[in-house]
Order: sequence, then structure tokens, then C-alpha cells
Amino acid sequence: MSSLSVTALPETDAWRKPPSTNLFNAPTHPLTSPVPLKSFQRARLTVSAAWTTRYDQGGLLLHVTNPSKPNDYWLKTGIEFYMDRPNVSTVGTQTWSDWSIFPTDSGKATVEVRREGDGLWVYQIVKGEGVDEERKPLREIAWFFAEEDGWSVDIKAMAARPAKADEVIGSKELVVEFDGVEIDVQADLGQED
Repeated sequence: MSSLSVTALPETDAWRKPPSTNLFNAPTHPLTSPVPLKSFQRARLTVSAAWTTRYDQGGLLLHVTNPSKPNDYWLKTGIEFYMDRPNVSTVGTQTWSDWSIFPTDSGKATVEVRREGDGLWVYQIVKGEGVDEERKPLREIAWFFAEEDGWSVDIKAMAARPAKADEVIGSKELVVEFDGVEIDVQADLGQED
């Protein structure tokens, strides 16, 4: 897949916080058709933007649903602008969201999520000289594959600008650029004979 962009307006996010915040209105772009969760292996992309406003964000979204269950869950990881700088950010949301950040020197980052055993690992990919790269472990989401039967995952690029319009610094729109998309799924794991 070549490059693509997703544009976010103010007051967009994917975030659940007690007692009553439940937002899931961030603009997205599908990177593949939904796949059975049990077939998901890995996804990677590079994200960049002109980050200006607190909580500006863009990255990879794994949205997991099951038509026979009332609740969904998700993981998002990429860049988030916080404390006047870009950070590699990860949010895991099951009942409520939790958040972690890791400072980065650039407004551009490559992130990868991959199945490892029974868990999902989040990495920042740092390019070295030539073709070398370093996979920096950022977080393990131990519960991500706890129930797989009947669940599917949408793999998307996402952007969000949670700030109110009068809090935005610069342009009202946040345009997030994506490239280097890689997705690996195992065929036939979700198929019934």
C-alpha cells in the first residue's frame, strides 16, 4: 500500500474514562477488510504530522468486535503530542482506557504490533544504518487475545484531535500521513470446515 492521509477535526478521539466518557469518533482509514482475531499476526505503519496541540494523535488502530457480544475493545498506538512534544503513545481499551507514552525525538515514528505467544506486543521500530532496525519494546497487552472465537479485528490508520476548536494551535484540521503499511494474517485460522 502506498501512502495515505487521515484528517481529524477537533473533539475527535477513541477514549473511555470513568465515570462516563466513551468516545469513539476518531476518523479512520481501513488498511484491510476485517479478519478473524485468531488469524492476526502483525501490523506496522509509519505515522507523521505537524503536531501542534495537546493530545493530537495518529497511528494504528486495532478495533475488535463480536456480533454476539455487547462490548468491543481496541488498541491504538502511534504518535501523540503531549507536554509540547511528540511521544510514542499506546492506549489499550477493554472496559476503560489506559495510556502510556514514550518520548521520541521526531514527529515521525514507525510502530508495530505483533502476536507473541498469548499476548500482543507493541514496538517502536527504529531504523539503523543500511537495512538494520531496532525493535524497541514499549508494552505488552496480555488480555488482547484472551477470547478469540467469534471475534474479528479491523486494522485501521487513525487520527484524532481531542482538543476543543478554541484550544487548537494553528489549523483546525490535523492531517496525519501514513506509509510503510505492513499487515500479516494467517490464512484459514478463522475458517470453519
